[in-house]
Amino acid sequence: MKKTLIALCTLGPLSLAVAVQALLPERPAVAAPAPVVVAPVETPPTAPGPRAPEGPRVEREGLSIQFDLRPAVGAGPVEARSEAIATFTLTDARSGEPVRGARPLGWMSLREGTEALTDAQCAAKVKTYLGGLLSVQADADLNSYFVLALNHDNTLSVINPQLAFSRTKLRSLVTLSAPAADWALHPDRSALYVSMPTAHRVSRVDTRTFLASAHLEVGREPTRLALSPDGRTLWVGNDGDGTVTVIDHRTQKPLATVEVGQGHHEFAFADDGRTAWVTSEASDEVTVIDTASFEPLERVKVGRGAVAITASDTARAVYVANGRTGEVVVAHGRTLSVTGRVALSPGLKSLRFDPSGRWAFVVNGARNEVTVLDASSGQARHVLNGFDAPDAVSFTDGYAYVRNTGDPRISLVKLASLEQPAAPGVVDVQVGQKAPEEARGLGLAAPFVPVPKGDGVIVSSPADKSLYFYREGMMAPMGTLLNYGREPKAVLVLNRSLEEVRPGVYSTQVRVKEPGTYDVAFLLDSPRVVACLEQRVGASAEVTARQAHRVQLEPRFDASMRWKAGEEHALRFHLTDSGSGEPVRAEEVSVLLFRSPGAWQWRGSPRALGDGEFEVTFRPPAPGQFKFLAGVESRGAPLGSFWPVTLGVVEGTDVKAATRLAGGVNP
Repeated sequence: MKKTLIALCTLGPLSLAVAVQALLPERPAVAAPAPVVVAPVETPPTAPGPRAPEGPRVEREGLSIQFDLRPAVGAGPVEARSEAIATFTLTDARSGEPVRGARPLGWMSLREGTEALTDAQCAAKVKTYLGGLLSVQADADLNSYFVLALNHDNTLSVINPQLAFSRTKLRSLVTLSAPAADWALHPDRSALYVSMPTAHRVSRVDTRTFLASAHLEVGREPTRLALSPDGRTLWVGNDGDGTVTVIDHRTQKPLATVEVGQGHHEFAFADDGRTAWVTSEASDEVTVIDTASFEPLERVKVGRGAVAITASDTARAVYVANGRTGEVVVAHGRTLSVTGRVALSPGLKSLRFDPSGRWAFVVNGARNEVTVLDASSGQARHVLNGFDAPDAVSFTDGYAYVRNTGDPRISLVKLASLEQPAAPGVVDVQVGQKAPEEARGLGLAAPFVPVPKGDGVIVSSPADKSLYFYREGMMAPMGTLLNYGREPKAVLVLNRSLEEVRPGVYSTQVRVKEPGTYDVAFLLDSPRVVACLEQRVGASAEVTARQAHRVQLEPRFDASMRWKAGEEHALRFHLTDSGSGEPVRAEEVSVLLFRSPGAWQWRGSPRALGDGEFEVTFRPPAPGQFKFLAGVESRGAPLGSFWPVTLGVVEGTDVKAATRLAGGVNP
């Protein structure tokens, strides 16, 4: 086996500006666009082009650009503060053929005044957006994405890598009630599910607000999570009681609890999602469950010690790795019967199929090797050596990535080379300075995630307390994302950028906050095109309610005083609704207290004192800067409608007790 070592130095935080350019499509220099040729609003589509939407259209450089904004659910015009689908449809202006494989960028900004942007103003606005400054941001960025880190403590970091020259890129810090073990992002990206075994809890985090919106009823020690391929159900492996809980994604309620055997559980879905296969490490069986009825169909004997499972609908096969015996059991995805066994060596850690569904990578941490199985033959095709305590494998379209926990490097295997008889070469890339095994824990979730363009990965380095961006073909990681003193055990990308959903049709989900006329800016690299269109957004019931209910907040406490950590303080405030004249009820009011920066937060309802007066008890756990927020969402004034009140906290008499007793509603 040919093995190449690339000696690297890790780039510092300033290299992030380069990395950001690589994470998303290339951003060209912006020149003034060509003159606009306005076409009719509706143009009949020319087969085999995509269906023409109803929005505005312009033509530039032989390219027809049409924009459409529609409700994510239902029909009719888009209203402010509701979810919508933004779509650019690109066709050849002459033939009507769809333009495939483009990488458009788009932004929406509420128009100032009544006049549409000139060509020069349009180009200038796009140029400012490309700068990534926090002070110059669109009302709706159609290219945004966030990097999420699952940390060693009870937090999730939400990082915005697109901010340039910012003191911090930390967008949000989600505080959990206990350390997380695993997570699962819903296919529509609306929700992130997080398991917390020590708290016997699974929480649903809203990816718009990055706040926990639900706590799910599950069994003991929920650990591994898996979403069904259609996104309708969440499967939770309860390691503490030998069961699996199936949750309805829409209602957040349990649909079934299935006995599957003791020990740690792993999941795979086969037969186009019709069956769920569940391992139980302390049992000698894999339980096959019907995903429609949630009834067990079969219990497949695989031997005690199953540590990993993966399925390929292409091969109609399910592979199960036994860590104790070193055997991979092959089962048929439809007949549910064992069709073969591949004898390897004890110490197997993980097992995954590549995107093609043909090659199964088996990671052996004890022998420092990776075996590649060929599903077409059911036998080992290659054995790759030279790793250092490998434990995980992930994929892009072009490469397999293997993590070494014994030293700070990742190992790449080119997938196209697996067809050759000779063993493929392995390229080692140093990422960071410390080996992952030096961290406090490594976790279950994937330490790699592909970037939106798919030609590189973001790597979590828990011992370095950082995330690194590596682009395929480069001689070094292109940038570093600091994780602010926390150890990232796993990483995800929440991608909200435009994606090609049909030939020539590029869409993403978006929410615009205010009604009015929006300038929609468009940028394409090849051919280089800059264009601005317009879109009208109507007022929503929430905005109308805000106008009808003029809720006013008046703090009754002195925000300038020095509050002492560890002591209880009464924060009294007054709420009036001058629009309706109706008194505000305590159950309508939400209060959020949080430390900025920091992880501590308290959320709840206040006590009603009468005559519009309310009160909450504030017991800060430590010195620092805290924020007070209140909202009355039912009257059109949700949290964030009123300017936050800053509270300065100094050293108190019983800080340790405050840290122990600080309560509140946490995810």
